[in-house]
Amino acid sequence: MRIYWFISLLLVSACSSESQDQELPKKEIRDKDKDLASLAADFSEKILSPHENIHVAVGYGLANSILVIGDEKDMIIDTMGGVETAEVVLEDLSKYSDNEIDTIVYTHFHIDHVGGAQAFINKFGEVDVISHRDTSSEVEKFFGIKRELIGQRSQKMFGLILKDRDQALSHGIGIKLEAGVDTPGYIKPTITFDQKFTKTIGGRKVDFYHAPGETDDQIFVWIEEMKALFPGDNIYKAFPNIYTIRGTSYRSFQSWYKSLEKMMSLEPEILVPSHGVPIVGKEEIQKVLSNYRDAVKYVHDQTHRLLNAGYTPVEAAQLVKLPDSLRNNEYLFELYGNVEWSARNLFNGNYGWFDGNPTNLFPFTEKELGKRIGSLISEKTLQEELESSIVNKDYQWTLYLADMLEAKNGKSIDVNNAKAEALKALGEDAYNPNAKSFYLSTYADLKDETDKKREALLTTEESTGEDVLRQLSLNMFYEVMSTRLNPENVSNTSIQKKIYFRDLNEIWELSIHNSVFTYKEVSSEMHDIEMDSLTFKLLVTGNLNAITDILVSNKLAQGDDKRGFLNFLAFFTE
Repeated sequence: MRIYWFISLLLVSACSSESQDQELPKKEIRDKDKDLASLAADFSEKILSPHENIHVAVGYGLANSILVIGDEKDMIIDTMGGVETAEVVLEDLSKYSDNEIDTIVYTHFHIDHVGGAQAFINKFGEVDVISHRDTSSEVEKFFGIKRELIGQRSQKMFGLILKDRDQALSHGIGIKLEAGVDTPGYIKPTITFDQKFTKTIGGRKVDFYHAPGETDDQIFVWIEEMKALFPGDNIYKAFPNIYTIRGTSYRSFQSWYKSLEKMMSLEPEILVPSHGVPIVGKEEIQKVLSNYRDAVKYVHDQTHRLLNAGYTPVEAAQLVKLPDSLRNNEYLFELYGNVEWSARNLFNGNYGWFDGNPTNLFPFTEKELGKRIGSLISEKTLQEELESSIVNKDYQWTLYLADMLEAKNGKSIDVNNAKAEALKALGEDAYNPNAKSFYLSTYADLKDETDKKREALLTTEESTGEDVLRQLSLNMFYEVMSTRLNPENVSNTSIQKKIYFRDLNEIWELSIHNSVFTYKEVSSEMHDIEMDSLTFKLLVTGNLNAITDILVSNKLAQGDDKRGFLNFLAFFTE
């Protein structure tokens, strides 16, 4: 017991003796144009064939689509981000095989992998759609309660709303983005699994492994006969996106590097990622996977070490830098993920929002803090400092000062212009494409120079077509409705409505009480209104007119209290 205590004391002492004045390492400046140009060459539109029965469509969209030819039936791994792009891919891949496709595999839920499935269904009819068991629920979060915020931030991260968006700009994992251009064509999985699943497809054994990394539902596909591994998005030719600035659930470092180790243990001779070009050769693949594992584990280990030494989350994240042996590896250039962003998210994922500083238990809002600090400094001094920061190209300081002035005085043309100039300069200088796009998109937003047409296509709910709506559960729509209920409008309301869905033969009780919306399936035969579930989905997404399509017509909905039900739905609009 005394020995254990002594060892513990040594460990604590080692942690606490770390210098709190450790200097930030100097940022290594790489040639962003050269590195991006080199990576962009990987994404030229082409079909690559690392094996006579494996053909990879690269550069058609943001992600790849992979054809695996079988004896009589074929398999597709990932389906592109939209129907129209998937149709082009399907046409080009058909040159390599006359077989029908009877299996689609989703490596994970991201739209650039699941959005084109309808194109394959249109040509081949019903097929098996294989994914992890959590994929459909993650897709529904994407189309549902996360859609608005993540949608807005994705537009900026990928530069989708820029009028002069560089179509040749690599985003680290691809060039062409289907969002806002193609029709979404997601199909709900028909076969799901938890940890491992094996199926004979096209006459050969195919193993599916759960491998959490970039997403918790991530899987990889292993075909032992070919020694071919399909890792999904757990590896691509850029530092991994362990945190994405569009917003994401926590991406576990440990899960990611353990998934990489699981792949390494299989000793693949062909590696076919879902972004970028395949790698052939056992030794080269082991080296790439090993370096990738080491990079993820290094950031994990060193961030924890610095946090345990007493550094704040931001300080620790700024101090963590990959060693030269990893930093100079082309598979780890920070052209998609970013080391500092990843390290900052490690704290959030492991410890939550509270950083240990009691000042932040009940913090001021940024606006209130800006007002209070701004009140201590004269208006003239702040304005002069703002102008000086622009002259000195201290653009990060410009943004802080602009936020402070806006908190103090509200919006103004001069401050807005200074902020815009700083954002533009930071964007043009940024190495990471996601940072670059976010800066420049925010600049365009401030200057009212966004692509309004595309912006409207990306933000409207009406852009989700009937085919996709059919794939989404009623629960998803109820969850979205819950988040749109303004408690001020229902503070003294207690109301209940029952709706009968004819196609499902289900009656649902929808209630508002205590300013909370609840819902459950009931056995009662009494109901206020009846309609098909698709009609309900079209109605709540704005694809139907409540008056002309529902209230004054019995074609789509019937019932004795249609008006009361529509009044009930009105509570869910801001």
